[in-house]
Amino acid sequence: MFHPLQSDEDASHDELMAARARAALAWGALQGRLAHLPSDVAHHYCCAHIRLTLLDGLGQAGYPGAETWFSSWFSGLAAVPDVRAHAAAPASLIAETLLGELSLSPWGPLAEVATQIRSAARFDRGDRRDMPSPTPAHMVEEAARLAESTESGAGRDHIAGDWPLAALDRLHRAAAASPHFAPAESEHRLLDLPSGPVALEQVVAAPPLWALDLTTGAVIARDNRGSRPLPLPGAVRAEALKAQLWPRERAILVADAAFAAAQKLTTLLDAAHRTVTDMQQAIARLRSTSRAPGLYRLLSGFGPLRPIQIERAMTISKNGVRDLVAALVKAGLAEMSAVQHQAVVCAIPPEHRSAHAPAVGVDASADDQFAEFDAAMADIDRLLSRSNRSGKNE
Repeated sequence: MFHPLQSDEDASHDELMAARARAALAWGALQGRLAHLPSDVAHHYCCAHIRLTLLDGLGQAGYPGAETWFSSWFSGLAAVPDVRAHAAAPASLIAETLLGELSLSPWGPLAEVATQIRSAARFDRGDRRDMPSPTPAHMVEEAARLAESTESGAGRDHIAGDWPLAALDRLHRAAAASPHFAPAESEHRLLDLPSGPVALEQVVAAPPLWALDLTTGAVIARDNRGSRPLPLPGAVRAEALKAQLWPRERAILVADAAFAAAQKLTTLLDAAHRTVTDMQQAIARLRSTSRAPGLYRLLSGFGPLRPIQIERAMTISKNGVRDLVAALVKAGLAEMSAVQHQAVVCAIPPEHRSAHAPAVGVDASADDQFAEFDAAMADIDRLLSRSNRSGKNE
């Protein structure tokens, strides 16, 4: 196992070549599969990729454990937990910035899904008492500027070489010298106590490496025509930016991070293929023009959503949402639950599907199956009606 900073000399050339071989193989396999994706698999994969990017970005920005509260927060049913690390910016601002950038992706499927998910966001935006400086949008601009400075041929040396992911080495070297992304030195505060002065280490905000992760796919694609310019969550790691690293030590850390990022995305791709295959039999009786499969992929890949979010994401009417949800429930692909007195639609994983399958001869669209749904929609109608009356009175 390779351990940086524990040797008085650089890592061996063989260790570096082995790490790069693993990363290049994982990256090449991923890109080869992405180049031949059916549209339905691509849709599910992009939903999962966007969720992963948001979770990773929030975690890096000082909001740990996002996996446990993200879905409720995104649906506007829960606040960000009070227990958090030193947050660099409000969670809503981080998520908005990421979704905005993803919706501009040069890869069409990712841009379309990001726009769809962005329109469904219902998280609270009232956590912005003071705008951070610099803002997340500014850090994305700095990351793009840094990526532009690493154009092919710039800063090439014997360590980066010509391996397929050499652009990541150049990006890491540029980030290690950047005041925006290099790891900050720990600060200490001196306290005068009766027993004597005590130095306390202060919490320092982590560098916004999530902004660099957004650029990694595009940076690599410049040297590898045909590669999908996708964000690589986790591809840029703080430990690979430490100034005291030996050149080959840094290069090994870069390759290991690239390998782990590619493996993570490959796992998402495997899950997308399985989900679409498992879904085919369950929805065989639906019309070929039905949008229910698209809703199931959205719920399965990204997570649970409220009916009003589905309405906005898929640009359909309230009755259209009801019909789609009814079709998925009848097929045993989804279920409805109540969270904070609000209806939430969740996809049922294949391994849990038998326990939720509707009984033979039972119409899953019966009133008792959708009582909570109808109650939630009625509440929304009453609120809208009340809002309209108050507006007229003014």
